[in-house]
Amino acid sequence: MSSETQLISFVVRFVTDAVSSAATDEAARPSEWHGVIRHVQSDAECHFTRWEEAGAFVARYLNLDREEKP
Repeated sequence: MSSETQLISFVVRFVTDAVSSAATDEAARPSEWHGVIRHVQSDAECHFTRWEEAGAFVARYLNLDREEKP
């Protein structure tokens, strides 16, 4: 049985935006965030705010549920 190695790469970036309250002197609210994931081989990108969105993007390029056959 021969096997072939396939390389699939992703770059994930997280961006946080500090949310300030200009109307009051309250402490700043928690940061809001979003992410961008890029498939290196195709340069396709997906902007996301939930991990499920990033996971769905990755699933378009590889099958994580694949069973290895002997």
